[in-house]
Amino acid sequence: MMDNQAPRPDRQDVRPSKQGTSGQEPGVLQQVHPLLTPESVANEKPTGNPFSAYMVRPKIRFETQDREEKVILLMRRHVVTNLRWILIAAFLSVIPAFFEFFPLFGLFPARFQIIFAAMWYLFTTAYIFEHFLSWYYNVYIITDERIVDVDFYSILYKKVSDTKIDNIQDVTFVTGGALRTLFDYGTIYIQTAGEMREFDFEEVPHPDRVAKVLNELILEEEQERLEGRVR
Repeated sequence: MMDNQAPRPDRQDVRPSKQGTSGQEPGVLQQVHPLLTPESVANEKPTGNPFSAYMVRPKIRFETQDREEKVILLMRRHVVTNLRWILIAAFLSVIPAFFEFFPLFGLFPARFQIIFAAMWYLFTTAYIFEHFLSWYYNVYIITDERIVDVDFYSILYKKVSDTKIDNIQDVTFVTGGALRTLFDYGTIYIQTAGEMREFDFEEVPHPDRVAKVLNELILEEEQERLEGRVR
């Protein structure tokens, strides 16, 4: 991160080594690079649950995905980060049961009371739906070629940012606090040499595993460049 920023708790800086080997002899034809899976997730079963916050090799496709590009990880904010709005939604849902204890409410006709209660539940449903969509569609994707950050603002507007793996310069993950430690989630800061200088994967599960995957991909890209391989 930049030097002028305040230090973060439990900051761990994970930097890939620059070591690589070059075994290609002059005049040998270049081979197309096979689609490899990082060792840290190679033995994990693909995640089938579409509502998981940490999906390994999910069978999904996104809008800008290339034909032979392979999704390695898809992440969302940890499920526990939804607790605040879930509790608010639960509180809003039980409020109509207490309307009768408000003297002014009883002065209105029964038809008006029913309409008001229906509108209240409609508002509560909209609140739940909005927050669920925001959690579900704000995703962070790691493929064998790049990282993708999808910021979902509404059904009509979203922002998609991406950069190639070989543009990544630094990977740092931050954890801290009882809740993050207990549920194993944190934020990953990725500095790049691309147009977008920094990507933040916020409150994602298993940040150490994600950082490890990114570093394995960076090392693979460096080795490809040294050996002259192409995709």
